[in-house]
Amino acid sequence: MLQSIVTFTDTTPGLEKSLRLFQSLCTILVGLSTTPEDLALWVKLRAQFALGRRYFRLLKWHPCWSNALAAFHSTQQQSTPSRTAVEVTKWSFLGLYFFLEMFTISNALRVTTFEWGPKVQMEANRCWFFALVSSILVSIYDFMLHKAPVSEKAADDADKDEKTNGHVKVKDSKAAGAKEKSSKPSSPGLAKVYQQLVIDSCDIFIPGAAVNWIPVGPLVVGIASTISTTVAGYQIWIRVQQQQKAKEG
Repeated sequence: MLQSIVTFTDTTPGLEKSLRLFQSLCTILVGLSTTPEDLALWVKLRAQFALGRRYFRLLKWHPCWSNALAAFHSTQQQSTPSRTAVEVTKWSFLGLYFFLEMFTISNALRVTTFEWGPKVQMEANRCWFFALVSSILVSIYDFMLHKAPVSEKAADDADKDEKTNGHVKVKDSKAAGAKEKSSKPSSPGLAKVYQQLVIDSCDIFIPGAAVNWIPVGPLVVGIASTISTTVAGYQIWIRVQQQQKAKEG
């Protein structure tokens, strides 16, 4: 178990998610603090974890905008113009969030005290909020796509297997199974959609509270962030362990 944890934190995504989890727990403790001393302690500790995470996303605007360009030129059959537009919006706003936040890191390090720093950070959080809204819309679209029948031909073949004897119709078990199978979504794909929807729905409380668009306190923000971090961290954990097993095998 210890080796698995070491392997997880040895990767950049795993280490970043570990710091995010500690930051989320500190946010919960900020909301539960009853004395000024405790409040100051947890606020300071949370700020240090947040600062450590910022180095990991300093240049993440570049891959985000690359993803936006790739989504714009996507030729996937399941991608409609509406979905493409929303996905491009998602990656564009997310890249803009990272890009704007990059210019405020010197203020976060207390090296500078630019007056425009808090304003730029506020606009960055608004961009993050819009990116999460777009991501939620993409997940809802993908969810509806997975819930829809994936094979009309299988259903038609099942109907052809229906046998009529006088006025009594007898359905072959194979036909019923084909119909049922045609209406079932792809479990692995749908699970990823569910997980992404949970992550985005929880994460949206963070920028929403920062820009005062969602009136919640640190306790709610901390709980929501802990949930999203746990789900995202679990995905990374599975991927890292699979890669480790592949190397050993």
